[in-house]
Amino acid sequence: MPKIEAGSVREHRAQRLAQLVDAAEAILNEGGVETLTAGAVAARAGIARNSIYRYFDSIEDLLELVVTREFPTWIDAVERAIAAGTTPEERAAAYVRANLEQAARGTHGWRASLSRGSLSPSARERVKSLHTSLHKALAQVVDELEHPQPELTVAVLQAVVDACIRRIDQGDELTTVSDFAVGATRRLLADNHH
Repeated sequence: MPKIEAGSVREHRAQRLAQLVDAAEAILNEGGVETLTAGAVAARAGIARNSIYRYFDSIEDLLELVVTREFPTWIDAVERAIAAGTTPEERAAAYVRANLEQAARGTHGWRASLSRGSLSPSARERVKSLHTSLHKALAQVVDELEHPQPELTVAVLQAVVDACIRRIDQGDELTTVSDFAVGATRRLLADNHH
């Protein structure tokens, strides 16, 4: 029996899981949630049906993996954008812009509607906690601004981001939406800074 290095076992597992998530995405895109079955995923990925459960516990878990697939990249991009800003105002604008860029780059609208319609309550809670880590990044930026109404400022800025992401999901052009959102952010922070 050839000895497999731990690293390559982990890599093999990650590749296999990515194949299964790819397969699930393709099935969901073609036929919707009703057509996502263990058999369909196994067939699409070219893996024995009984061995797919080595990679996740249920179709529900696989659905959650599909919904959250872009999160690590998204959070990383937003954190990098914030870090590049030299003033708190720039960092707040960077937060807004980076979130909208990520929404436009990926398949946010499709994943969000999948999340709303098909995830279990516990999976929805986990998705919510991923969003919370983004909100914490915004709260830290607002703290630096020493704003008289920090919680309200975070809530309004996040509402701007959420509304603009919905516009992008509906097909609005990124640059237009992003410029508008950043302008609104700068005005909000300028008006209330004193």
